[in-house]
Amino acid sequence: MSNQPAVSEVINALNALYQGTSLQEREQANSWLEQFQKTAQAWTTSDTILGSTEFGIEVKLFAAQTLRNKVINDFSELGEPGALQLRDSVVNHLRYARNGPQPLITQLCLALADLAVQLGAWKDPFADMTGSFLSDPESVSCLLEFLAVLPEEIENERILLPTDLFRQRATELLTQRAGDLILLLVQCLRQPDLKADAHTKVLVCFTSWLRSGEITLMMIQNTSLIELAFAALKAEDDSVFETAVDAICGILGETRIDHDDEPEDARLKSISVEQQLVPQLSAVAAQMRIDPQVAEGNEERIRGYCRVLTEAGEAWAQRIVLNIAVFESTVSALVDCMRLDSLEVIGMMFEFWAVLADNTMESTVPCDPARRTLAAVYETLIDVITRHLRYPDSFDTSDAQGGMTAKERDDFREFRHNIGDVLKDCVRVVGQTKALAHPYNSMLNGINSTPQLPWQEIEAPLFALRAMGAEVSSQENVMLPKIMDMFSQFPAHPRLRYAATLVIGRYTEWTAEHPQYVQFQLNYIAEGFKVRDVAAASAQSLKYLCQDCSKYLAEHWANMLKFYNEVVASGTLDDGDVIEFSQALAHVVSAVPEPDTHLAIEAFCLPVGQELGVLLQRSELTSGEKQKTILLFERMGVFLRFMHVEDNEPAEILLSRIINESWSLVSSALQRYAADPPVAESVAKFVRVLVEYYPNILRPIVVQVIDAVVNSFQRTGQGTYLWLARRILNVYQSLGVDESASLQLVTSMVERLSEAALALFQNTPFSDIPETTEDYFNLVERALETAPGYIISTPTFPYIVQAAVAALEVNHFHAQMSVIYMWTQILNPTKRHIRLMRENRSALQVTPASPAARAPPASPASPLRQRRRSVRPDTYPVEHIVELCSKHGFDLTVKLMHGLMRNFDHEAVSAAADALASLTAVVSDGPAVAKAQYDSPPLATMCEWEQAMLSQIPEANFPTADKQAFMSELAEYIQTRHWPKVKTLVSDTAAMFRRRNATKK
Repeated sequence: MSNQPAVSEVINALNALYQGTSLQEREQANSWLEQFQKTAQAWTTSDTILGSTEFGIEVKLFAAQTLRNKVINDFSELGEPGALQLRDSVVNHLRYARNGPQPLITQLCLALADLAVQLGAWKDPFADMTGSFLSDPESVSCLLEFLAVLPEEIENERILLPTDLFRQRATELLTQRAGDLILLLVQCLRQPDLKADAHTKVLVCFTSWLRSGEITLMMIQNTSLIELAFAALKAEDDSVFETAVDAICGILGETRIDHDDEPEDARLKSISVEQQLVPQLSAVAAQMRIDPQVAEGNEERIRGYCRVLTEAGEAWAQRIVLNIAVFESTVSALVDCMRLDSLEVIGMMFEFWAVLADNTMESTVPCDPARRTLAAVYETLIDVITRHLRYPDSFDTSDAQGGMTAKERDDFREFRHNIGDVLKDCVRVVGQTKALAHPYNSMLNGINSTPQLPWQEIEAPLFALRAMGAEVSSQENVMLPKIMDMFSQFPAHPRLRYAATLVIGRYTEWTAEHPQYVQFQLNYIAEGFKVRDVAAASAQSLKYLCQDCSKYLAEHWANMLKFYNEVVASGTLDDGDVIEFSQALAHVVSAVPEPDTHLAIEAFCLPVGQELGVLLQRSELTSGEKQKTILLFERMGVFLRFMHVEDNEPAEILLSRIINESWSLVSSALQRYAADPPVAESVAKFVRVLVEYYPNILRPIVVQVIDAVVNSFQRTGQGTYLWLARRILNVYQSLGVDESASLQLVTSMVERLSEAALALFQNTPFSDIPETTEDYFNLVERALETAPGYIISTPTFPYIVQAAVAALEVNHFHAQMSVIYMWTQILNPTKRHIRLMRENRSALQVTPASPAARAPPASPASPLRQRRRSVRPDTYPVEHIVELCSKHGFDLTVKLMHGLMRNFDHEAVSAAADALASLTAVVSDGPAVAKAQYDSPPLATMCEWEQAMLSQIPEANFPTADKQAFMSELAEYIQTRHWPKVKTLVSDTAAMFRRRNATKK
């Protein structure tokens, strides 16, 4: 055997991998085997192993996997004669393996399918494989396995085929053979001497072709395949049951009526559903109800039944509404599924109930019989869901004592919120008053029961009430008054108090229309602050009550402030709850009428400012005092953010004084704690409030604000200050006396921050400071959008460009995206301006700087496009950008292509390809347009750069033929100025490269 040495080496490596005594030995063996699979010798060695009878399953399975990977990755090494020879050899291996282990059969079938997809000289794989295997009952399973994997391999993204060839092979292998496949499967079912698992394999094959879209309902409705699928659902064997579920779901998916269905096809689908599938589904529902495995809680069995019934419901939702009498049994079965105790499984049904509700509301009116029938279904659903919302009795028991674990508690809370959305659908169909009556009656029964029910029995309908709130009108006057009157009767339990308090917060818009409840609800919420477990709910609900009912609470502001100070001082609230309480008070103060408004503002703000002043005067702050300082800044910030006064001169004068005094506190904090991230972040958030909500008051000291931001960043390198600078840019127009002064202010700010950032980047790798990198390039992107002419003309901009090229290597996703988006903000506008200058060349007789360049658009642009084009061509420094792109474009091209082909996140690909396409346009057309040579053909600069870059990639990773095809298309698109096609070409090539090299080092 001429190939024996290589075979021996493979055997030795596999023995070391599976039986090695040391980790190093196994790792070395694995590495050797991976390298072996990339060699040309792997073809013959694997074929030799598969043809021998002396090797075990592990060795043969490795050989089959190797052949399959070689067919996918290195098909071009074979040539047509070699590929045909390999096909014949693998067919023989498959025939000899027909009684062998299933994994080996599957790998051989996958290798054959991958050959069939790529080997155009194999004209009719279906006929050839059928002729080779159908006549032998023991080999039919191999045939069915091959046919089952064929549609999946057609969709295998690792197989690199041109689009036209892919479509051709898909048509030849699948579309033209779908009818023959149905006949073949039916024939297999009629053969009495097939192996025991053949019927299951028929279902697997059938399902695979269904998923591919090649088989339609019309092709199978008069065959035995549908009956086979439903019959298999009765199997006790779990694998057969799952196969049946997949097949039935595929059949049901084909019953959907699509927009492009011909009327006759839609009619035939509906007939088939009503006459054949609805009775089958009724039988499935009856089977589910008596299945002992369902009663025992078999999760997979429950999931299978629910999958089938949910697939039917989603496919038939519109039919159900239009013909409820026919589908009543199906809907009843779906309700039964919702009653099952497997909370994870019933989650798959939530989308169905939403779709059915949508169709019900769109297609019926309240007096329709269908609406009444479905309303009764959704009423039942309310009670079913409320039962699921009930916390287990073990909820109050610790994990160690057999209660719920922390994860189980979190999962259950998430489930409650998800199923709560179904309650909203129930309200839409049932109507708000009838829907609210269900939780009301449940709570009433709980309150009146003797002995008193556990707290869970009342808490669950309270949660249901909260979930329904979004669909309940503020004008509902039947049930909500009864519900609100019930609150005082609830048993004293913190979890009931918590749930009831959140319900109040959900219905504050209703309370605003029923002010007689304001005082009671305010008192109820206030009492909750005294219970630590309820305080968070009280803070949240008070925020909403004060927001929606501020005009009724304004007269109580002094008492509320006193209560606020007492609660904050007590320490019962977390910091987040204190902030929500502060926001609530801000809403109330906003509603305080003159002349007391300024008194309320003063009563809240001055004590906070005084406390801050005392803390910041201390020589050192403990960690607790720092946290208190942070909270005080946040309290003041949220108050000023949500407190509004208009046309109230005393209040405005007071606010001006408070803000000026606050700035001295900010300055003091930054001088001492600029490098402390938590303090810096809280101060930055506070300054953001001043900048965004009080720009007129802040204008006299805006230079001080900008200086403080810049100096703090220069000293600390903290990205927080770059984040704040970006917020300042967002409101730049209000900073100066006019737009020119405002632009000069922010340009100077960005330039000074850039100088500091560039110095930082010179000494620190981008990947070591990803947050700062992200914040800086986000700032530059916003600056380029706000004032491109100003920013691009600064002396630091060329260095920003250099840094932006280098920063593409950062290995942090958000930082990476910020750099890419900054490049699109440079390149895309430049590409647009170059195009406009070319299009308007008749008006640009002398230079791009001519005022004549300002040609109106041919048609009205969208607001977004108008904003992006707000910089006129005569002020946009096209020539400067072109010069920088010509200078740094090669490095930028290499970095972008490397990122696209190697390490950019999937979400970054589109933006990076867009940037590269725009760069191509800029360096191809830009030099000529900048010289007013508008009719010059595009330069081949990008082709030269790409050629140089691709030449560095080894042949094994990117074959020469593929490189040449890429370069040929690129040159064509550049010459025809099809820049969008450049983007598509780059994206597709990068994706192809990644797939090809997914397992290569």
